[in-house]
Amino acid sequence: MSARRWDSLDTYLSSPGIFTEVLHLFLATEIEPAVTAHEHAEVIEVHWVPFEEAYEWAVSGKIRDGKTAIGLIRARRFVALRSEPSVDP
Repeated sequence: MSARRWDSLDTYLSSPGIFTEVLHLFLATEIEPAVTAHEHAEVIEVHWVPFEEAYEWAVSGKIRDGKTAIGLIRARRFVALRSEPSVDP
């Protein structure tokens, strides 16, 4: 997939105190199919899951990968905050 819009979801330390690796998380939207090149021996399966289901997997522990879980949690909050009506003072 290719995305026209990328919003930062800030950074994530994968293993603070052990590594200095900093992961930058983004929410990609306005997506569309893109051409990809695969190695001959690669087998890649894509499974589409509704966002709310993936979010529930993140908070329930079904998704155990830290960067994926935090990315989903932050993405949900980002979308919720973006959709709130602005309040003028």
